[in-house]
Amino acid sequence: MPGAGPIGLISNPHSGHNRDQFQFIDTRIARCQGIRHCVTNTTEDIDLALNELASEKIGLLAINGGDGTASAVLGRLLFGGAFAEPPLIALLPGGTANMNAGDVGVRGSLKKAVERFCRWSVGQRSTAGLLRQRALMRVTPGDGAERFGMFLGAGAVIHGTEYAHREIHSRGLRDDLSLALGTLRTVWGVSRNDPRFNRHERISLALDAQPARVFDTLILAVSTLERLSFGMRPFYGTGPGAIRLTLFERGCTRFTRSFATIVSGRAGRHATPANGYHSHNADSLQLAIDGKLNLDGELLDAGGQVAIRASRPLTFLRL
Repeated sequence: MPGAGPIGLISNPHSGHNRDQFQFIDTRIARCQGIRHCVTNTTEDIDLALNELASEKIGLLAINGGDGTASAVLGRLLFGGAFAEPPLIALLPGGTANMNAGDVGVRGSLKKAVERFCRWSVGQRSTAGLLRQRALMRVTPGDGAERFGMFLGAGAVIHGTEYAHREIHSRGLRDDLSLALGTLRTVWGVSRNDPRFNRHERISLALDAQPARVFDTLILAVSTLERLSFGMRPFYGTGPGAIRLTLFERGCTRFTRSFATIVSGRAGRHATPANGYHSHNADSLQLAIDGKLNLDGELLDAGGQVAIRASRPLTFLRL
């Protein structure tokens, strides 16, 4: 049965909400019998924690941290060799942005999510109707250093991220509220042709084995998630493929109205390639971009070619 056996929990105490709530979280977890809690302060600690939890044959691995922490742990879980088969996964919203947990994790604020998770762990541990499958993206930029993530963005996504870090997170606002404000400010800037936001990237894109195409890109969003921050569902492509991609070209028609319908999951009749809107599913893609990428909230220099591949699916507990 999924989730049977001991439970392991890996926490990053330096993630957004953990920085001011970790003492409460640690105390609450200590009162919850059957949870082996590993606190990691460095990336090297993650490997040690996974090896310890694998030796204890855990049936569920919970991760308390932000999107970057979750993806780092999941990458090592899949490709580090500690586990022959990955356990069931539970994501707790311990970061500044918790997009991954919002889609397939434990709902609510960090304290409420931990309380809900503890009640589940000491109860019957029913998983009926609570399991979701998502892949992880293996991202290899030009420097050759493989990274992992569940969301990648470029173009105006970068400018919105920089604005959120500079103007919103610095004021203590976090979670979906901060992301919503950053997104709204970006959309307003693009619609008003504000040069701070209405910037574009020349991107070469090849899906699976198809020939590459070049786009003058306003917005690029790539993810293995179905739901992004504050309920956005911008992926309307059809067909197989664990990686979802939506691209807005520079000069796309009726931008503000089309953006609103696309992110609400209702791509209208104007969301067509002829009007500058594209959405596809794939299992791998190749990007060529000279600018920055947002990978699970962290900015990195692409360095030219970027290879993205979907991992095998992982099973998550959605509480």
